[in-house]
Amino acid sequence: MNTILTDRPLTVTEAAAYTGFSKAYIYKLCHLNKLPHFKPENGKILFSLDDLKAFCFRNRQAAEYELQEQAEAILNKRGAV
Repeated sequence: MNTILTDRPLTVTEAAAYTGFSKAYIYKLCHLNKLPHFKPENGKILFSLDDLKAFCFRNRQAAEYELQEQAEAILNKRGAV
């Protein structure tokens, strides 16, 4: 995986290796337009590393302590605590 360069598009095989998904699942995500991709004239599906990173790191779930800190900040702002 160390051979991935950020200045070139990634193939389906490389995208699968980067994300840990199977190639079939990568194709399915592309078909459903859930994964950003490029499809040049030759029909080969290509990906940008930045797009894959954004896809993998979306929908972050906050840890319990982060939620507690947010709740305390809201209560402090209102003067309740």
